[in-house]
Amino acid sequence: MHRLLVRFFDALDRALSGLGQAVRAAWRAAWAGWLSTLVMGLILLFTGLAIVVDELIERVDRVIAWVERLVITLALLVMVALTFNDYLFREFPRIAVELADGPKLSLVLMVWVGFLGASLATRRKSHLAVDATDRILAPGAARFVKRFTAAIAAGLSWMLAKGSWTLVRESLEYEDTVEGLSVWPGVDKALNPLIELLPGQPAPGVDWPLVDPSQNFPLWIAQAVLPLSFVLISARFAVIAILGKLDPPEKPEAENLPAPLPEPPKHGTRTPRDVIVAGIFPGLLAGLGAALYFGHGALIFLASTLMVLVGAPLFVAVGTAAVASANLIGGYDTVAIVTDMFEATKKHELLAIPFFVLAGNLMTQGTIAERLVGVARAVMGRTPGGLGLASVLACTIFAAISGSSPVTVIAIGSIMFPMLVKERYPQSYGLGVLTTAGGLGIIIPPSVPMIVYAIVVSSPQRPLPPSELFLGGVLPGLFIASMLMIYTVYRTRHVVLPPDVGGDGTWGGWLRNLGAALRRGFLSILLPVLILGGIYGFLTLEPLGIDLAVQFTVTEAAAVAVVYALVVELVFHRELKLRKLPDVLAESGVMMGSLFLILVLAISFNRFITLQEIPQQAADWLVGHIDSKLGFLILVNLFLLALGCVMDILSAILIVAPLLAPIAERFGLHPVHFAIMFIVNLEIGYLTPPVGINLFVASTVFKRSVVEVIKAVIPFLLLMLFCLAVISLFEPLSTALLPADAASNAGR
Repeated sequence: MHRLLVRFFDALDRALSGLGQAVRAAWRAAWAGWLSTLVMGLILLFTGLAIVVDELIERVDRVIAWVERLVITLALLVMVALTFNDYLFREFPRIAVELADGPKLSLVLMVWVGFLGASLATRRKSHLAVDATDRILAPGAARFVKRFTAAIAAGLSWMLAKGSWTLVRESLEYEDTVEGLSVWPGVDKALNPLIELLPGQPAPGVDWPLVDPSQNFPLWIAQAVLPLSFVLISARFAVIAILGKLDPPEKPEAENLPAPLPEPPKHGTRTPRDVIVAGIFPGLLAGLGAALYFGHGALIFLASTLMVLVGAPLFVAVGTAAVASANLIGGYDTVAIVTDMFEATKKHELLAIPFFVLAGNLMTQGTIAERLVGVARAVMGRTPGGLGLASVLACTIFAAISGSSPVTVIAIGSIMFPMLVKERYPQSYGLGVLTTAGGLGIIIPPSVPMIVYAIVVSSPQRPLPPSELFLGGVLPGLFIASMLMIYTVYRTRHVVLPPDVGGDGTWGGWLRNLGAALRRGFLSILLPVLILGGIYGFLTLEPLGIDLAVQFTVTEAAAVAVVYALVVELVFHRELKLRKLPDVLAESGVMMGSLFLILVLAISFNRFITLQEIPQQAADWLVGHIDSKLGFLILVNLFLLALGCVMDILSAILIVAPLLAPIAERFGLHPVHFAIMFIVNLEIGYLTPPVGINLFVASTVFKRSVVEVIKAVIPFLLLMLFCLAVISLFEPLSTALLPADAASNAGR
């Protein structure tokens, strides 16, 4: 038996050995022949397919981007034309066309420009983000983190796309229309065939066509850009996450802004911080994502904060907080978030943002900015820090035009920052002073937030006229401007002035230099005179017996600025070529889009905060922990500073001001004094991370990282805190210009 087993295993071994030799021989023969050819063919096939797919995706995306640029360009031009025509028809009806629905249509077009601009910003890799990972991680780890955050962005955008599509279907089903906007003749014939191409059938009882020229404009047309743009954003982020395409496929047109300072080359060796940031942070986010199903608000806040830290686009962090809070705490779905986002776009004041962005780009690409700065330099002569002082003065003047802090940063910053850097002012100073001085837009009257504050706080028993707030804001605004100017002289005292600035140092040389600058910049000087004169109404010939006056709103002023800049640059200066105009328009749309998503998502999140009564709870806590006027001032300032970091000023005024104003009066604070302190607090909040809007506006306008802007703003933030302390503790600064009866009445 033993021998039989030995023979059996020997035979089996010989058979297996022979089989192995046969297989190896066959393998060698096959590899020497057809197998190697097959393997190489498969490698080439899949490599070629990958190249073809990659190229196909890029070509399709390029075509889509071209269409987006075209729509943005045409929409911006139409928006400007409609707003400008609306002003002309009101003041000079003989030379304008009667279009009663022009402002409403402009808002619809603004929605398309904003969301398509956000989609195009995804292709350009220009969404606002805190880019700390690029500075602290090795290249490989930084790329992994970016791909990880791109995957999160793709998922969030897909959720918003589905919610947006549900919103559009509901508008189709219920035949919702844009209030106050009728269908123009011919629109029905153009759009009804397109509706039939939409997937799905109409709801029971709904007849085709849905576009009737006798009805108002269909709401779904305005809303259709939401699912379209979010699908494109999701697809583009998915390509980044899967294929790792982290660099922009095309470079924007060259601008006058100086290039960022080169960074030292980074090594490729992994370090412990690479493991922590590129490994632990994504792991924590994944774990928190699972823990979020328990619905804890602290986890939502921590997850959003981690996303900001690892470099996710800011709209992703805000959007994740909004969607997670709505789904897990509020108990309602993503459609509610999308609805709030769309409702946020109905504010007519928002039109001023794309217009001022476009006007600033036009003036920067042409020579209006350069000529204005030339006049400012000539006026200042050989004064140390003259261009810096001119920057503060320009922000102070323009603040009264826009009544908005971000708009002032956009309009003045895009003009002055290149000139400051060109004259070798420190870049950190230029970033800081323009970002901070833009805040004067809501302090110096006339100020839109002051009007809103007066409306929500006033009552029949305690009226608070806006005129009193305007008077109360004059001295605090000038005080802040003067502090910025004093700091400018100190900070720029070592800047060497070019020899061609200010003439030869004599009065005669100064006058000759000023005269030459005025002749060269005459048309440029007329722009601020026209805008300021139109807003304040001092451009009138009535004293001469001629019934002619120029007066318009801030939004109309922005449209007038665009038209004026176009005419001057294309016809008179001829420095801006017509072929470059589409690029300027498209870049303005991208800049608008990168801010638009954050803005509408933040407003949607603010609504959730209001529904949860978080501001009310904070105010109740404040009342329960103070027992003196000084204690109230300290705590309310800290509360408002924190509130300004996460909430836009108008929302904060609408929600918190009615709660805190009566408490302030109980502690003996004058209503006007508290109002000015309230507004200054929230403006400082725009300069503080993590969500200070002026920081991200400046990052977009100046093409600098958010981290770089934050560092530059720190000295100015300390200066603003000093100004806040003076304004808070020295009440006469806010009440000195009030009428005697109003100034003496501290507790009405």
